[in-house]
Amino acid sequence: MGNTIVNDIVGAALSQPTEVEQRRKDLALMRVASGTEVPPEVPALTVDGVGLFALGDIHGLKGKQKCGKTTALKVCLAAWLKGSQFRVMTGLDEPRILYMDTEQKRSDVKLIVTDVIRMTALPADYVDDHLQVYALRRRDFNLLLDDMRLLIGDYQPQVVIVDGIVEFVASFNDESMAKQLIHELLCISEERRLAMVCVLHTNKADDDHNMRGHLGTMLAQKAGTVLECKKDRGSGVITVTCSDARHAEMPDWSIMFAEEGSIADADERHRQALEQRRIDLQQRRQEAQAEKQKERLDYALLAIRDHGGSISRKQLTEILVKKFEVSRQTISGIISGWLNDKLLFESDGNIQSSPDIALAF
Repeated sequence: MGNTIVNDIVGAALSQPTEVEQRRKDLALMRVASGTEVPPEVPALTVDGVGLFALGDIHGLKGKQKCGKTTALKVCLAAWLKGSQFRVMTGLDEPRILYMDTEQKRSDVKLIVTDVIRMTALPADYVDDHLQVYALRRRDFNLLLDDMRLLIGDYQPQVVIVDGIVEFVASFNDESMAKQLIHELLCISEERRLAMVCVLHTNKADDDHNMRGHLGTMLAQKAGTVLECKKDRGSGVITVTCSDARHAEMPDWSIMFAEEGSIADADERHRQALEQRRIDLQQRRQEAQAEKQKERLDYALLAIRDHGGSISRKQLTEILVKKFEVSRQTISGIISGWLNDKLLFESDGNIQSSPDIALAF
């Protein structure tokens, strides 16, 4: 009897694949060949028919501090729960959304739920069933990933939003920690077939739109979609753009706060602002060009005066080329324009400032 048990144990051990054999089996499951069947990508949201935040992948939402990232997420939440909000539409049927906020105080986190109910006009019970929001600002970073796993296991969401992914690591500049966290999030999103949206600030410099640290670099490399929120301080319009996408880029969309504090569609306001900016820029360019032309004409008139009121075209061209450091061809065209506009006059190959000036000197 004893020998039988021992033999069974030994036999079972011998029948187990070696580490190398197991690795071969694992890799074989990961091979993609011509006949491999891959399920179609399912976008969690669409904008004008372009999908974003695909299931089974991680995604990023970035922006400067206080630029409207949470506000944009409220629009996404309303679209998921109601079916559409402005131009943002759900790609899922009654999805369950887990929202983990690691940065805001509890009263501000509560506003996420309150604002979504107000935007959708849905019953509070329905919103609570389909949206679970957690205020985790006081939670230590080394607990958050296990908290996420527990909440995902209990709630089975299709979308997970982490508003403040930087709080999941001790330092966003620790390369090893950043790689490990993004790897863990990617595995969770694939295994659970959910869309994971990670919110991270961009660097402080106004012209730097990269997400912060090694964490931002790793997220940008692995993310299927990265959206960016930009706020026009003058008009208050928040514009959401697609800075990175593996497939089609989402069209821009804009929102703002109405006078009563509600979130409103601002696409038309943004279009008007862009048009006004284009007009202003064109006017500034025209004014700068006119100033440059005036400077050149004034210098040409000064050169003509210094030569007694008349100068050869060749000599004037050489003077202007040397002064303004442009090509002879450019100056020749400018002089021809002045002659056509009757700002200068030409007689017998000489340029003069007035048609009445005598050419005999």
